[in-house]
Amino acid sequence: MPSNFNVVSIGPAALDFIFDPIVAALRERGHQVTHYIDYSKFARESPTALKTADAFVAIGSFHCTRELMMQASQLRAVVSPFIGTEGFDEAAATALGIVVANGQVPENFLSMAESTILLVLASLYALHWWEQQLRENIPHPPRVPGHMLRGRTIGLIGFGHIARAVASRLSTWDVRIQTYTPRFRVPLPPGVTGVELEELLRTSDVVCVLASLNAETTGMLDLKRLRLMKPDAVLINTARGGIVDEAALVQIARERPSFRIALDTFVEEPLSAQSPLRDLPNAILTPHAIGHTQESLDALPIAAVENVLRALRGELPLYVRNPAVIPAWNARWAAQR
Repeated sequence: MPSNFNVVSIGPAALDFIFDPIVAALRERGHQVTHYIDYSKFARESPTALKTADAFVAIGSFHCTRELMMQASQLRAVVSPFIGTEGFDEAAATALGIVVANGQVPENFLSMAESTILLVLASLYALHWWEQQLRENIPHPPRVPGHMLRGRTIGLIGFGHIARAVASRLSTWDVRIQTYTPRFRVPLPPGVTGVELEELLRTSDVVCVLASLNAETTGMLDLKRLRLMKPDAVLINTARGGIVDEAALVQIARERPSFRIALDTFVEEPLSAQSPLRDLPNAILTPHAIGHTQESLDALPIAAVENVLRALRGELPLYVRNPAVIPAWNARWAAQR
């Protein structure tokens, strides 16, 4: 077995604070790393760069296709430093015997859970309205806009790590928690009820979108389904923008002044300056960063490096996205340790 390997990575310059430590750590261990910030340059050089690549590190939205992976005959792993892997063809990776890993570090999903609850409370308690009331010396209204979370029904779309952490933290808040997910991989904890999507939308006071973006969830919350929600419901999306039909959401928010939304993620990012979402008075918008904490960002490069190093040693990465590949992957690479 070689003592050093070839790693290729790609990520925009804006994410150098994540990729630079990854590249430096792998090079310190004697591995050859070729890093790209220019996507067009990578497209031109990928047949040569990937020909001898043992691992590929990329932002999760990068289109890592079957054709791309087939250029790398000795590729062991495709690694996203972040949670998202929506750009990776995981089915193709499995068929090709390539393990897909991500940055599902506890600090990441716990920060996302905490920030999701932050948005729930900020929406219910009309935080920004009260800020405006103070700054503009608006008279105190006879009927305040805030609502308690206590006694309400919380609907979680998806029940992965983030949703489980949300449910755990709200379990003592005197709320009812229900969830919809197409496939329950593990039993639901006490106090959480599984329901169909339409029932969740009709009966929840707060709906949190916490699912992965895939063929099943893309456009899942369309106009018809959004209309099922209560007129004064709260919709939080800290998952992926493509799950919600944004045009439909704007229409609903305009029709229902008491309907509140908080979005940390959008179909196109950064959010266009012309987006009608920006004009909604009942919306909280954050730039896909509300869950970014110093703790979570510090943990991501460490996990990415460990994922890569394990794969290069013939060991499974810390956070495997396509477990169906494990038997074939072990048969090929574990024997070469």
